[in-house]
Amino acid sequence: MMRLRHLSLAAVLLAGCSAHPVQEQQKAPPSITEALQQAEQLRREARYSEAGQLLLQVKKNHPGNPRAEALLEQIQAEQQQHRQLIEDRLLAARLTLVQQQRPLLAQLANSEADDVMVRSRLQQLNKTWQESRPLLSRCGERQLKNAPATAEKCLQLALAIEEQKADRKRLTQIERNRTRSAKKARQKKRAIRVRQLLKQARHKQERGEHHGALILLEQLLKLAPESTRAINLKREIQEELEKHTQRLLAAGETLYQRGELEGAIAIWKTLLLLNPQHKQALQKAERAQRVLDNLQRLRHQQKPGTMNQHEADQT
Repeated sequence: MMRLRHLSLAAVLLAGCSAHPVQEQQKAPPSITEALQQAEQLRREARYSEAGQLLLQVKKNHPGNPRAEALLEQIQAEQQQHRQLIEDRLLAARLTLVQQQRPLLAQLANSEADDVMVRSRLQQLNKTWQESRPLLSRCGERQLKNAPATAEKCLQLALAIEEQKADRKRLTQIERNRTRSAKKARQKKRAIRVRQLLKQARHKQERGEHHGALILLEQLLKLAPESTRAINLKREIQEELEKHTQRLLAAGETLYQRGELEGAIAIWKTLLLLNPQHKQALQKAERAQRVLDNLQRLRHQQKPGTMNQHEADQT
């Protein structure tokens, strides 16, 4: 009986153990390399607080690690810069609204001169407008390099409040930089197009399409007249085309002299496909075609049963 009770107790204990499995071990913290990669990814996503917390944990687990120290310092600097940029954009947005509201509120104050609340609102708005000038000027100076669009907006607002040489100079610098950047963008786009045309021209040259290659090179030289590669390639293709042209002209002339008119015409028409503007090939092909047409007409007239004009007159 005692033995049965012991067995029952053991069964209950075993059942209890199966109902409550051993908890999984805590997930091992990431390696320092993984943690730094995660922090870098968070930094690129502008999730600075999360990246900073992760790096603080890395510093705790691996004190004195230079990579973690450098990345944390970079993230903190970027976070501060990002926050300041947002604040400056908010400042510009708020003062833009004030700029738009002032004339409207002034109209309302003129039409309702006895409304004390309207006059008070206008006075407060004008005060905010005037007092914001140094803030806008500092925003323009601060964001001049990192966020020129924000700097430009701040400076335009500051100059609308009061003209100052320093702010006008900064605004002029932004406009010059924008013009310079636009010029560089056009030059880059032109360079890409030049490379494309040069590649296409060489491809046509390899396929024997000399005339098509020359057309592409003419387009290229309009974009970049100083391109030595295009100039040299054009000269090379023209020389190849001239040699090929002379060979075809000579081959066609040989067949023509032998009386093989159809062959001569075919060769000269092939030459015209390569160079549609070649007058000599066109003249030779037309001449050979006239001779061939005359011969075919004579052969037709000399067939049995076909009367020529003299016989027809006698009848």
